[in-house]
Amino acid sequence: MKLRNLIRLNWPATCRLNYRAGGLAAVFRMPIKVFGRLRLRLRLAGQIVLPADAGRNTLVIGSEHEDYTASAGRAELNLQGTWRIGGLVRLGPDCFVGIAPNAVLEMGDGCHIARDSQIHCFRHICFGRGVLAGELYATDSTAHQILKDGAPCPMTEEILVGDQVYLGFRTMLLHGCRIPRGSVVASGAVCCKDYTQQGHTHLLLAGVPAIIKETGVTFELLNLLNL
Repeated sequence: MKLRNLIRLNWPATCRLNYRAGGLAAVFRMPIKVFGRLRLRLRLAGQIVLPADAGRNTLVIGSEHEDYTASAGRAELNLQGTWRIGGLVRLGPDCFVGIAPNAVLEMGDGCHIARDSQIHCFRHICFGRGVLAGELYATDSTAHQILKDGAPCPMTEEILVGDQVYLGFRTMLLHGCRIPRGSVVASGAVCCKDYTQQGHTHLLLAGVPAIIKETGVTFELLNLLNL
């Protein structure tokens, strides 16, 4: 491990999360790493489920995978339910992840969530493999009761994001949102319904609320910083 990373590593939080995920064996192997400040809200009553072959850097909180990395504060984790990690996952600085009791948050291999993102999971949120998100806000609950024509609406509905989906800067995912694989969501879009019903993949979504702008388009994402 590089000297700079040794200095930045939050050892108490790293050891505590690894112990929660796999006991002392995980503490020595360190598949989870926390860089920078992390506030662990309440007590860690939930569980982190890692792949059976998880190696070092499987889950990194406070990851420097962006072009701007100065932390403005601290990341926060409220783990009461289950956080299921499917492979290499990166969370940028200052993120909030909240998982309620009996709720499940799933993140697939290659999932990268940018800094200042918030994920509030009260039932079930699933990010597929290779999902990239910039300052995301996602919640599968209204957190309060809404009446439509006098009848109560569901307070929680799962969020499903397919593989290889790109979520632009300040995208909002609200309860009941489903995005098919290979799609791109424009910056500032508010996704609040099931976009898979028409049977298409590789969508371009934009707007408030988000609507389908194009279908069947193949997008190719390039990291301009590495060109």
